[in-house]
Amino acid sequence: IIMLFACCFTFNTASIYYTAVGTEFGVGSASVGLYMTIIYATACVANLLWAGKVLETVDVRIVLTIACGLVGVALLVMSNAQSIYWFYAAGVLLGIANAWLLWLIVPVMVGRWFKKNTGTLIGIAMAMTSIGGTVFSPMLSQVITNIGWRTGYLIEALIVLIVCVPLSILVMRSRPEDKGLKPLGWDDPKVIEAAKQAEATGQDGITLKQAMKNPTAFILCCIFAGLANLGLTMNYFFPSFAQSIGYDLATGSLVASCVMFASLAGKLILGWLNDRSIVVSNLVGCIPMIFGLAAMMLLGPSNPMWLYLGGVAFGLFFAVQPTNVPQVVRSVFGNVSYGRIFGYVSVVMPLCAAVGSTFWGWIYDMSGSYNVAFVGAMCFSALCIVVLLAAVKAGKALREKIAREK
Repeated sequence: IIMLFACCFTFNTASIYYTAVGTEFGVGSASVGLYMTIIYATACVANLLWAGKVLETVDVRIVLTIACGLVGVALLVMSNAQSIYWFYAAGVLLGIANAWLLWLIVPVMVGRWFKKNTGTLIGIAMAMTSIGGTVFSPMLSQVITNIGWRTGYLIEALIVLIVCVPLSILVMRSRPEDKGLKPLGWDDPKVIEAAKQAEATGQDGITLKQAMKNPTAFILCCIFAGLANLGLTMNYFFPSFAQSIGYDLATGSLVASCVMFASLAGKLILGWLNDRSIVVSNLVGCIPMIFGLAAMMLLGPSNPMWLYLGGVAFGLFFAVQPTNVPQVVRSVFGNVSYGRIFGYVSVVMPLCAAVGSTFWGWIYDMSGSYNVAFVGAMCFSALCIVVLLAAVKAGKALREKIAREK
């Protein structure tokens, strides 16, 4: 529910307001969109300094109540904004909140409450942002057109404050033990065997101190997360790419829609595959993207159907960042310090998303063609696979080293 409302209203419905807000304040869409960069930058700082540590040590009810409350207050600020600078202030609040909500809360809480099918459950939760964007964007667009953009933000704020905040207080608990329960799947034979191995080695995975003392696996996980985020931001430029090869904006927008629908399915597919094989899941997420961009670049100018098919293939890669990155980190480091380690890995994700939002446009401006950008994104996808395999190997080597030392 938090992903469906609070996160969706922060990211997935944001762009529908740009034109109306920019017109009222007399600024361009770039000036309006700057608050999104502020969100990413603030989240990056929050993940670096405190987000993961707080989630490990503070009652999750407090964390989520504050985070959802910040989203609701930020949306109220935007609804009542008297200048574009109010949006920038709201961006700081949204960045602090989503350091927990978008990047940490789902993988951490799913890992605490479920010991099997965690990949599938993460995929389902992450898919809610795509569902929310698909459902709420047209509805809120009608509100903006008929009543005004301020009412749209007010509606979003009220939903977050009335739905998400009470559920954070009344329903959420940090761990199953808080309710006298055990995680779902604790009695699964594979889970029992893993628990016995953890008991034999004295810990369930690699601690933060051990990870930082031998940082190869940690650095590789950060690179993997960064490449995934840089690559997925290519999606923002598909409408411009379509126009650059002779199609109208409607065609480009449909390509972007194909990406969103495919990413929804991709989050479910990759989540299910993660429970079976981390490597296979990432192969399914990364390889189709390479062929999809190649088809768009080489065959798209002659037939728009290749653009749509390429968008579908890219949508699978779009799902890698929210669905696979958390599970890669868990696969490499285990559970003992997962929240802290993933919190630090999460630093690179908003940072690279902020960079990627302009990086591909800069390449186009320099080269005069999106072909160079497409080849770059294809290389990033291929590198994701190489770095993933290296990270898994480094994590295994570190575990063996720790076991020998014990």
